This record gives sequence, C-alpha cells and structure tokens, in this order.
Amino acid sequence: MDRSGRKAYSMKPSIYLLKAEIKNPAVSRLLKGLTFYYPFTVSGTILFIVSLTLLGKSYANGNSYGIILSFFAFFTLLALSVLGRLQAGRFSRIQVQWDSSRPLYAGMEGTGQQFQVDGIKTFSFYRLHVRISGRMTVGRNAYLYISRETSTAEGNAVNVPLYFPFSGEFQARGSLKMLDIFGLSRARFCTDQLRTLIVQPAPFKDSRSYPMAPAGGFEDEHRQKSSDEERYYMREYIPGDRFRDINWKSSSRISQLFTKISPYTQEKTRLIHIDFRHYRKNRRETVESIVHLNQLKSWLLSFIRKVKNENPGYHFLIKTEKGAVRLETDEDIEGFSLDVSSLFFQAAPSDYQAGSGADEIFIFSTPYDENLPQVLASYRKVNTHVLRTVSKKDKGERGKMVHIFKPGGSMPFPGSWILFRDRILAKPEIGASEKCRLEECPIEVKVF
Repeated sequence: MDRSGRKAYSMKPSIYLLKAEIKNPAVSRLLKGLTFYYPFTVSGTILFIVSLTLLGKSYANGNSYGIILSFFAFFTLLALSVLGRLQAGRFSRIQVQWDSSRPLYAGMEGTGQQFQVDGIKTFSFYRLHVRISGRMTVGRNAYLYISRETSTAEGNAVNVPLYFPFSGEFQARGSLKMLDIFGLSRARFCTDQLRTLIVQPAPFKDSRSYPMAPAGGFEDEHRQKSSDEERYYMREYIPGDRFRDINWKSSSRISQLFTKISPYTQEKTRLIHIDFRHYRKNRRETVESIVHLNQLKSWLLSFIRKVKNENPGYHFLIKTEKGAVRLETDEDIEGFSLDVSSLFFQAAPSDYQAGSGADEIFIFSTPYDENLPQVLASYRKVNTHVLRTVSKKDKGERGKMVHIFKPGGSMPFPGSWILFRDRILAKPEIGASEKCRLEECPIEVKVF
C-alpha cells in the first residue's frame, strides 16, 4: 500500500515475465525465424509502410491514382521478395566454405577473408551479398564494431576485404543473402558461421641495431648426443625450460625440479631474457593507451624476428602477465605473435620478482608503467636494455605518426573509449643506472 491507501503495483514481475518469455526456446526460435525470413531491407520496409499509408488515404479520399500507385509499389516489393526467396531456396543446398586460414594484420589494407561458393549465378537485378560483422576486443573493456559487405553476381570465390586499426580478437559472424539491385528486398540463406579471428600486431619499421654481448648476458646451454652415453650437468628449473629437459628421476628424489644440461656442445645456444611490461594502473582505456600498447607489441615482435634472423641459435624467454614463455624456433615466434595479440593492459603485480639467472635483460614498456623505476632498481647489477614508447611532444622531434582511422578506408565503429584522451608525460623519468641502455620510440596519435 502507498501513502494514499491505494495498492502499489511493481513493474518488476512484468519485466521478469518478459525475460522469461524471451528465454523460452519456442519464443526464441520464432523470433529467430521471423528475423531470418523477413523479406525487406530498411528501405524496402519504409517503402512498404508508405505504400500502405498511401493506400489507406487514397481509398478514404477516393483517389484512384493513389490506389494504383500504392498497389504498384506493393506488388513490386512482393515480386522482388518472391524471386529472391526462390533463389535463396535454390542456393541453400550449396556448400559454403569460409576460408579463415589467412593471417590478419593490423594497419594493413587488402587483408580479408574468402568465402568459397560452388558456381553461384543469380538472376538479373539480383546479387549475392556476403557480410562479415562482429565485435573486436582491442583493450580492457574496449571494442571496435566491424561490418563489411561485398557482392557478386556469379563466381566460386567471394573476397571480403577488412581493415583493422589494432590487433586483438575479432568475434566474427559471416552471413549470406540475396539482394535486388534496388536494395528493397532481401532473402537470407545458409546458417550464419562464427569465427574467432586473431588480428596480429602491425609490422614495425625498425632500423635500430641491437648489439648482443659476446660473452655475458645470456645463459649458455650445451647439447651433444653420443652413441654410447649422454652425460648431463643439472641446474634448478627456470620457467620456460622445456619439459623434456627436466631430470624427472633426480627431481622426484629431491622434491625440486632440475633441468639437464649437456657438458658438450655442437651448437651454442644463448637465452635472451625479455620482460614485456603491459601494465597500467587506470582501467579505463583511451586513444593513447591503445595505440601505445599496439606499437609496443609490434616493436617486441620486430625485435625478436630481427635478432633471430641475425642469430639463428638464440632463444628467448619472455615474461608477461600470463607467465613466462620460451621461444626457440620460427614456429614458436609465429605462435607467440598470435598470443601477444590478445595481451592488453593489466594492473601491475604487487609482488614483482626479478628474473633469476639473467645477467642481461631487455625490458619493453610504455609511459604508463609507473613501477618501472622500482623494477630497474631491482636490476641495478644487471645489464639492462629498456625499449619503451613515449609521447611525441616537440614538433621538430622525429617520431611515428599513428592515424587510427584512415580517410577513405573502411572505418570500424569505435566504442566510448574514442572519447577519452590522455595527458601523459612525454618521457617519464625512470632513474636509469649506468648499466641501463634506453631506447625510445616517440609516437604522435591522431584519430583521423
């Protein structure tokens, strides 16, 4: 009862009842069926409503011209819809294959997906339309909404060009439909296909040289197999060591993991320690934060590939928020490129531990890394290389200009993060020691 003595009614039961009805499987199937078989596009729906309105007013006023015109519009829509549905029914039996094996890279035009269709040939005034749409994760609670559609009259392969300004995970949906060339009617067919597509970081143009210490700074591993026997040294297990190198028999006796190292060598392998610091205190993504992290990912992959190309025997132990990963082959690097695409900013851990057994380390960071000075202090006895992105402030300074959306290209629809900008220091102090070598990449960000 309310204060006036009348019975008070709540809207909550009605809302819960509506949600229950929508969650009902039968109701859900009915709504999906209506959505799938609805015959008109947006412009066709508007024309249909206008023709019905004109028919009603013309009939009430005795306007024969209006009645004829409205009937002509109505039957035109009906004929286009029927012909489209007939073609859709004929094409529903064909095999449609979505070839998603092509690698996708951010910032590259011409990348896309291909659909294989078996000999489709449409009627005159009709085209087959293939659409890819969905939401792409580009940061913590930051998304892009992408939709791209292409058409063809006949053929066996349909290419859908896509453009991604950033790396990340794209939850894509592929759908096929028939449309008339006037854009009034539609006829969908085949079940929508779903894919999770990984967009890798953009290629990074890097002319820098990274001299490697000839002796110190790396962990030496020695391997040689003998026909008679194979002897090993042992050391404590380091995250990233291969499981096949662990001496399980000795580890079970001592209750501690040990790694086997052969005392002889045919090939000298050096392990490069890398700390990829994708840390940021503020959880809200901005234009600058997304750009800086994407550039850092590209820089890291460029560094690894460049060093590996010049020194095929080098291996990498990379530490991220998700743990340590070891890269030995080119295939490992390509797999890591997919993994790093889905790494976004995280809050810095409170219990950071410096890498053990490293005499030299490469740290990749951004201007958002507030704990970098403390980390460098823990590495004060280690030869440290810091590679970080910074904000370009001086007009005369040489840096990299990053346009998020290129004019004339396909523009994804951004989320609310596009409205927020950062005021960050151009080059925050890190308190580098004499053993620290600092490499910076100035970046200037523009939306268009």
